[in-house]
Amino acid sequence: MSAAAKTAAPYFAAGSFAVSALGAIQQGKAANQQAKTQSEMYARQAERERQMGELAAARKRKEGKRVAGTQRAILGAGGGDMSEGSALLAQGELAEEAELNARLLENNAAAKISSLQAQGVLERARGKSAQTAGYIRAGSALLKGAAQFG
Repeated sequence: MSAAAKTAAPYFAAGSFAVSALGAIQQGKAANQQAKTQSEMYARQAERERQMGELAAARKRKEGKRVAGTQRAILGAGGGDMSEGSALLAQGELAEEAELNARLLENNAAAKISSLQAQGVLERARGKSAQTAGYIRAGSALLKGAAQFG
């Protein structure tokens, strides 16, 4: 090995450790940004689930009112009295069932929303951990380099 090569070798090694450290930092930052993007996607999905749950529940309530109206019309056409007896009980049960079904739809949507929000929180934590790990790898590379020259 020539004298110039021997003189330049430590500088190349130091440059190699610096490049390795910068690469580790950039990798951690990229992983963190990717996790943030994924978390934002989960938030958008959660909002969509909220909207879809509200819509499904509203449709179920509307359907219940339509069925109740049809039932009243049929009973009224047959001369039945809707204000007392079994006809009144049937109307009440029908309304309760329609509301129960609507609330079940809302509850299912809420469960999906909660799950998506939890996934978003986990993604953000994963991203922060990846970024921290990148800084640790960078510090390790720099310490290795310093140990070689120290």
